[in-house]
Amino acid sequence: MSLERRYRRLMLAYPGPYRTGHGADMVTTLLEMAEPGQTRPSRADAWHLVLSGLRQRFRLPSGRPLVLLAAVLITLIGGAFGAAAGSWAAEQTFTRLPGDSGVEALTRQVSGGGSEFTVSRSASPWWTGMASGHIDSPGWTPEAAQQRLTAAGWQVTAIERRDGTSFTMDPATGTGVEEKMRGAAFTAARDGLRLDVSGYVSAERGSISVVTWPADTGATRPLLVAGAVIGLLVGWLLAAAGAYRLGRQSVARRRLGVALTGLAVVASALPAFAFGVNVWRVFRYSDSMVFTVHSALNRGPYWSYGTPWMLLQLAVAAVVLAVVAWACVSVRPKAVSAADTSRAGSPAPAGD
Repeated sequence: MSLERRYRRLMLAYPGPYRTGHGADMVTTLLEMAEPGQTRPSRADAWHLVLSGLRQRFRLPSGRPLVLLAAVLITLIGGAFGAAAGSWAAEQTFTRLPGDSGVEALTRQVSGGGSEFTVSRSASPWWTGMASGHIDSPGWTPEAAQQRLTAAGWQVTAIERRDGTSFTMDPATGTGVEEKMRGAAFTAARDGLRLDVSGYVSAERGSISVVTWPADTGATRPLLVAGAVIGLLVGWLLAAAGAYRLGRQSVARRRLGVALTGLAVVASALPAFAFGVNVWRVFRYSDSMVFTVHSALNRGPYWSYGTPWMLLQLAVAAVVLAVVAWACVSVRPKAVSAADTSRAGSPAPAGD
């Protein structure tokens, strides 16, 4: 590989438009300064080119406070979406929840029999999905349930007593009848799954519930942080590159790009804020359920207002608007008139 080709490869650290405008002159100057017979760039030159190129990629047009504000907002939104992407990647390492037949088998194993089995599933906007089974078993005891689970390889915790009272309506008198019930709860874990077992029983009836959760593999927080950092960097780089690309467009296309970018920022505000709140939950809480960031897009009202799919719809709309805005400012511009340039105040290219 020739010295010139090595220099041009190092110039890839600079943005494409900057290389187009200044790359040939820079490479020519570097070749003229090279020692006779030199075949490789010096280490100092290599580091200088790479660091200067990266600095140029992060640089914003000077004297544009609105561009700075937009870049900060886009960076924060990028970090929030990056955290959600990292959270989703972490969830792929979780053990899959059993199907309905598997949930029923676990529930019957815990209950030791029973009847009137029901199963349900939920996907919360705050934590990962869960599956629960419910069965009626009047003769249930937590000690026997733990013995059956231990024999099957489950690790169980100590039994917590939760005695309580239930009320049933007497159809003859129309009054409530109080009934004492024995309650107990414990957890069990095996193969990346966690069972939250609880039961309330009396002589006539019982209520045994088994909630199945995936256990955290320890990947959630590291991947969340990595995704957030990558999202912050990508957000700033896109904002900086978009600002320079925007300045080279015609007035009409520039206005369209600004409008689309503004709509994308507005549409992504609520999903990004929800992702940020869920990041706080991930680091704040440690309970039976595993809190995730991307779960904000699950079906269900994240707040008391809005539709069940509002955040997902807004996130999709924001991504579509952002892609269209980027396509708008990435079109190779035609010759811009001097009048357009003077009205727009095209940014002066930042130097090395």
